[in-house]
Amino acid sequence: MFAGMKLAFTKQMYFKPSYLPSNGAANILVRSLAEELGLSLNKKYEIILASFLAIAKKVNGQAFDWWTGNDNKTLKLWSLFPHVSNQSVMDVYNLLKENGYIGAMTGSKTSAIEGLAVEKPNWITAQRLPKHFMEEATFIESNLPFVMVNQPETYEDKKATKNQYFAAPKLSIKKVKQEFGEEYKLAYRSVSEMNAYWSQHPLYNPIANEFYSSARRIFHNGSIKSGGCWYGGWTDFNSNQRCSFTIDGHPVVQVDVNAMILCLLSSLTGKPMNMIGAFQDVYQAVLSQIPDTKNSRDKLKQVIIELAGSGNPYKEKPSPDSEILENTDEFIHIRDLCLEAYPALKCLDQERFNFTNDLSFHEASILTETLLSLKQIGVVAYPVHDCLIVRMGDEFDAVETFKKVFKDYVSLFQKLNKLPELYLDIALTIKFDPSEQVRIQGASS
Repeated sequence: MFAGMKLAFTKQMYFKPSYLPSNGAANILVRSLAEELGLSLNKKYEIILASFLAIAKKVNGQAFDWWTGNDNKTLKLWSLFPHVSNQSVMDVYNLLKENGYIGAMTGSKTSAIEGLAVEKPNWITAQRLPKHFMEEATFIESNLPFVMVNQPETYEDKKATKNQYFAAPKLSIKKVKQEFGEEYKLAYRSVSEMNAYWSQHPLYNPIANEFYSSARRIFHNGSIKSGGCWYGGWTDFNSNQRCSFTIDGHPVVQVDVNAMILCLLSSLTGKPMNMIGAFQDVYQAVLSQIPDTKNSRDKLKQVIIELAGSGNPYKEKPSPDSEILENTDEFIHIRDLCLEAYPALKCLDQERFNFTNDLSFHEASILTETLLSLKQIGVVAYPVHDCLIVRMGDEFDAVETFKKVFKDYVSLFQKLNKLPELYLDIALTIKFDPSEQVRIQGASS
């Protein structure tokens, strides 16, 4: 039944045991492959085989990466995925290899692998898969790890990891449960609840011809109080691409918070931004002062990201890998305008109050509460950092819920930390397609 496929090279594609078959053709492929490999088809083998077929379909004959755990790190990684075991993943890999369904590809250069990589790539190609069935098959990503916590890293560790294209190493599930107890359970419960809801309303991606109903939350620095952002297959695609996605056959819109980090900084410190009254764009406080700067909006955002990311409000030069900020004088000029317009930036530090730790945690917490609140009123929403993907027609509920959750969250934080109660109504953008968006104004006092 299984014929040959064209071979070529691709990058940023890797196997992970996270898919299930989504239609008849995919089910036939999985069952046939299990039979030929001599496997009794149960949940774990269905996931592993479907995931192999899903990545093979996605790369369309090109090479992809399947880590083999030469130093046992990968085997520990597979244990983070529900339903599958370390041994079952490697057993299937070996059976596929022995039966000629995967072949090695030598001489391929190392490439960045998003999210999970722990070792150098093991580039392989799928072989003997039937073209017609592969074209007809669709798969759904529904088996991602719920909660992952990165091990503590120094700044030098992070740079080395980035330079080698590896993701931060993860704590084992056992260690995470032991160290974080109830906090882990709370984070796990929110993902479990949303995954169950999404399974009834999967997000469809026509670009890759696949569905998504599963996300993972990733925390940083060995702490469940750092980060916590939601990641799913849809977050690998940019905003314009996501405009073509659907939920339950309906087109989607994206509801994005304007300048979330600046709004959080101001609210969590009780230091208002230098702007009063209604506004549509927080960034205009600085952009209006640099009208002749090329790509001014992108440069302004990059400066804010670098200050918040480093925890150093007086950072003296852009990062070496910055693609749009090469001029140090320009960087300092925009930095100083930011410090004047957004005084809360001066409260940043390199311990906790920075984006990697506190700010990303608060952002993710607000997004989580928004997702769960929308679920309670029957609105399906998928998260992308400080943005939501919802069905067209649900955007007004998404806007009102986002605004309310933000207000309630920061108000409680201010009371608990005895800060001045600062009124800030966030502004949002509703994006209908790449060329049409509507701004929803916010206000401050």
